[in-house]
Amino acid sequence: MSLKSKSEAYDNPFGLPSSLDWLNFSEALSKYHFYTYFENSVIYTTGTIAITLTTGSMLAYCLSRMQWRFNSAMLFYVSMGLIVPIEVVVIPLFQLVKWMHIKNSYLGLILPYSGFAIASCVLMLYAFFRSLPKELEEASCIDGANVYQTYIKIIFPIVMPALVTQCVLIFIRIWNEFPLAFIIASKDQFRPLTVGLLGFFINVGVTDWGPIGASMLLSSLPMIIVYLIGNEKIENALTAGAILK
Repeated sequence: MSLKSKSEAYDNPFGLPSSLDWLNFSEALSKYHFYTYFENSVIYTTGTIAITLTTGSMLAYCLSRMQWRFNSAMLFYVSMGLIVPIEVVVIPLFQLVKWMHIKNSYLGLILPYSGFAIASCVLMLYAFFRSLPKELEEASCIDGANVYQTYIKIIFPIVMPALVTQCVLIFIRIWNEFPLAFIIASKDQFRPLTVGLLGFFINVGVTDWGPIGASMLLSSLPMIIVYLIGNEKIENALTAGAILK
């Protein structure tokens, strides 16, 4: 559809294009503020990945490798985050973001995204941390390393494949997220690609499918590339999780 002319898109919507019409891409880039929305999506995605992996890996390490009083209760509380859909908490979350004065800002979406992503991150890394032998910490302690040095220099590199897997999964989830972005990022300068694409559909309408197909392809391309790079690690991580379980 993105490579067809306007008339051919109507006459032959499901067939291959008779000739390649690249003007749809230039038209989509000129009318659809692709670069602004793309930059916003990159900021939201990288910010969420950084916060989620940093806090989630530390929490998973504490839950799996240390014995403390509320260990089991905390693990149960974190796992409850998997069963709470975004639609249930939209209204209180919107009020909270508005009360914190971070509506229409990058933090207004990065913080909720991180909160929803941290549960799956902790539970996946928890399984990986539990599979590691205790002798790693004991040898590190004998060498004089404290807890933080042991985590950063010994444990962190070992679980790097699981972190890369989480990175890919979070990227795909945040890149495609729509409901929260539509509600919280109401100003055009803070909208990600998904919400910006809706505005483009409304402006163009159903009269010209070529630019719409081109904009959809441009929006999906980064996610496809990231998935092709990381799909093998995702399969390995899921298989390892099943074996550990």
